[in-house]
Amino acid sequence: MSDITSFDIIGMFSEIAVSISRNSLWLSRLDTINGDGDHGEVMMAGFTAMENQLAALNPSKVTPAGVFDMAAETFLTVDSRSARLYASAFRRAGSALPGKAVISSGQFDLAFAAMAKGIITHGQAHAPDKNMVDAWQPAIDAYQATKAGGGTLFDCLAAAADAALEGAEPATGEPTAALPFGNPNKVMNAGAASAVLIISAMRDSLQE
Repeated sequence: MSDITSFDIIGMFSEIAVSISRNSLWLSRLDTINGDGDHGEVMMAGFTAMENQLAALNPSKVTPAGVFDMAAETFLTVDSRSARLYASAFRRAGSALPGKAVISSGQFDLAFAAMAKGIITHGQAHAPDKNMVDAWQPAIDAYQATKAGGGTLFDCLAAAADAALEGAEPATGEPTAALPFGNPNKVMNAGAASAVLIISAMRDSLQE
């Protein structure tokens, strides 16, 4: 995929929303172990609200940067630290893009890197505990390494998704029921798990 339009970015967010909605109960179950038990609900609220906003958009009247900005504004309406982190990430992505109707895959690279930087900067990872930073850091490292090796956008996102899952896997833990991915003998951090879902949905939506 060389040219990316607002229609593609809207489709990407729709793919993410579907994945988060499908797995929201699982995310909240994970969050009961080391959080407030509402991570799935929070993430679904943000992406559902965003879906409603995007549904009213005319893709020809908004730029890819504008779609990211709208996503940021929507997530700011959700009272949660995770939502604020993603609002910041989406805002950074929008700011990294030119105000054009069509962007290149290289410009999307900048947006993805800006998202990751926002999460990594403010995500407050505390080893050995895992959180979303442990998914996003290896994801952007793998993305950029694949890009440097001549990979396509899909190659980069596929490498990022694989690295995010590997980074999110905890070293130890108790079994978790009904895992959609990951080691069934280990409990994944909810924020790390939602990061894997988000990056995987980006990969699936922005195929060649």
